[in-house]
Amino acid sequence: MTRGQRGSAMVVVLILLVALLGAGGVAIYVQLADTRSTGLIRQARDALSCAEAGLAEGRVWAGQNYGLWAAILDGDPSNDPSNYPLRGDIDGDGNDDWEVQLMDNDDEMPPAANDTTRDNDLRVFVVARCIRYPTTPREVIELVRYEGGGAIYRNQSGQGSGNTNNAN
Repeated sequence: MTRGQRGSAMVVVLILLVALLGAGGVAIYVQLADTRSTGLIRQARDALSCAEAGLAEGRVWAGQNYGLWAAILDGDPSNDPSNYPLRGDIDGDGNDDWEVQLMDNDDEMPPAANDTTRDNDLRVFVVARCIRYPTTPREVIELVRYEGGGAIYRNQSGQGSGNTNNAN
């Protein structure tokens, strides 16, 4: 062996070792990124379910509290009820998971400008946000209509389909 070839095998082994270590590092990085991506997708799905749970509660609350709509929509938070915005805890850990607010729809007739501080058509948007997962926020919105209460007179119709022949 000549003096110039001494150690060349060691250099080749070191180059291969560095290449293999680099490839291993890239593989670990890709795997960690994939695991994080999967976690974010799961969290986004859970956040959507969380917001939908808030919407279900908010829909009922909005219907039961129609008398408070004017105070909520007026733009003055000091008039809002003490339990507004509505918040809820899904998992029982004592921390709020979702928040529900009401928002007026475009219910003014042209040429009048839209007034978001006043309801004219007994309809508002229920806006539910999941606040449990700040990295994957989700929000769902539904337009709800207040139909009032009172007696149902359909069954007093007498003859015809679906009646009870005035038997109340």
